[in-house]
Amino acid sequence: MDDRPLPIVHDTTGLSLGYRLRWWIRYCALYVFGPAERSVGSSPRERMKWERARKVRDAHYARGTLPDGETIETVARLEQ
Repeated sequence: MDDRPLPIVHDTTGLSLGYRLRWWIRYCALYVFGPAERSVGSSPRERMKWERARKVRDAHYARGTLPDGETIETVARLEQ
């Protein structure tokens, strides 16, 4: 498994404004108050980034469009 941190997918297809706002608040809270650095597979922040990328990918597929390469790569890294 690649140990580089996952990128934050900036594509917002399928993500409501409320979801994005709650996501950033939770991400910042985990950054400040969350656990110490962990491996990519066990970090709650990395799990949040992966779930966001998965939602974007699924929204693209539901609309009949293709997500960008960064989204596909981010989802694939934790699905292995």
